[in-house]
Amino acid sequence: MKVVIKEVIQDSIADQVGIEAGDYLVSINGNTISDMLDYQFYSQDDELLLEIEKPGGDIWEVEIEKDCSDELGIIFDGVVYDRIKVCKNHCLFCFIDQMPPGMRKTLYVKDDDYRYSFLYGNYITLTNLKESDWEKIITMRLSPLYVSVHTTNGELRREMMNNPRAGNIKADLKRLTEAGIEIHTQIVLCPEINDGEELITTIEDLAGLYPAVQSIGIVPVGLTGYRDRLPELQRFNPEQSKNLVAFIEQKQKYYRHKFNHGLVYLADEFYIKAGLSVPPTDYYDDFVQIENGIGLVRNLWDEFEELLSELPAKIEEREVFMVTGRSAAPALQPIVERLNEIEGLFVTLLPVDNLYFGGGVSVTGLLTGHDILKALGRNYAGKRVIIPEIVFQQGNTTLLDDITLQDIKQKTEAYIYTVDGSAGALVEAILYGNNSLSE
Repeated sequence: MKVVIKEVIQDSIADQVGIEAGDYLVSINGNTISDMLDYQFYSQDDELLLEIEKPGGDIWEVEIEKDCSDELGIIFDGVVYDRIKVCKNHCLFCFIDQMPPGMRKTLYVKDDDYRYSFLYGNYITLTNLKESDWEKIITMRLSPLYVSVHTTNGELRREMMNNPRAGNIKADLKRLTEAGIEIHTQIVLCPEINDGEELITTIEDLAGLYPAVQSIGIVPVGLTGYRDRLPELQRFNPEQSKNLVAFIEQKQKYYRHKFNHGLVYLADEFYIKAGLSVPPTDYYDDFVQIENGIGLVRNLWDEFEELLSELPAKIEEREVFMVTGRSAAPALQPIVERLNEIEGLFVTLLPVDNLYFGGGVSVTGLLTGHDILKALGRNYAGKRVIIPEIVFQQGNTTLLDDITLQDIKQKTEAYIYTVDGSAGALVEAILYGNNSLSE
């Protein structure tokens, strides 16, 4: 294969030897380049032979001598240049299989690509790795990787994922650990399927691979209103959540004594469902699973705590409304209550029901434009409304259902402000109206 060169940095090595934007990189020292990992790995040598194809079809062979630390100065579009590796499982809890119809095609893509796992922390199942993929992971030492385990019971995992190869999980994890690859693991917990004794065994099996297995994140199964012709699953109720919290806290106490490391962590959602406060900062060990929704609340509270000394006692009268998903409302309520102690400031939470997905979906990141428009209507025309950036596609202002921020502004006639997930940005937007996306 060949990869189009998007840009060449001025005065770089590539620029000096005549490589230009629009050229194609065919190979480096005879190695084809299928992704950014290949490029970074093979371009580190101090003697390179680049095969370049010009737009007209001419082939150049470019010899380069450089220090191994010198960059060539070639920029590509994206990080994967062949096809993304998609999931071949049919997990009984797969969220994408429960997506409403009519959304963007890209939202239905099931990513199971080890390259995205290494580069971005995406969770993979290891079920679609070819031997060449294994060799690349081990040779390039792609560590850490993020692996969806769910259970170490091979037979149960095959059933849960509807894939015969899923049963190899113990051997696959052992192969990674023997190669020195660190692993962060995930368990999507389904009541009466992989919980109870199955969960105990899974945690103990994974703990037996410490320190290669660096963390075990446990998240609840997510169920939408679109489960026609899918297996029947249950949600965790408050009592089940409370029991799980007690059990995992005991397990973590044991591992912290044994490894000086907590190892196993519960998603914030379990604590919220149980009506319990999230654990203190030390529970999360540098928030190693925060991208999995584990520690988001505590991190937000910690950030806000650091800002308390900077909060004014009084401001010019100002009213602000904050859009949030139902599940995040308990985490934001203490912050709102403290901000409302500021004289002249009036902050109100607006928890929005996720009607678009239905079922038990209540996370803020899955709110759609339809949901937000229905909640706001014209009731907030001329008023300040904050919308979290997590509801938008990364880098733009379009929501999951293709409604845009501009659409919401026009239809509600509200003054819309957007904020990232940090406490600092939230306080800044509430007090002063500063924001990024909506400017």
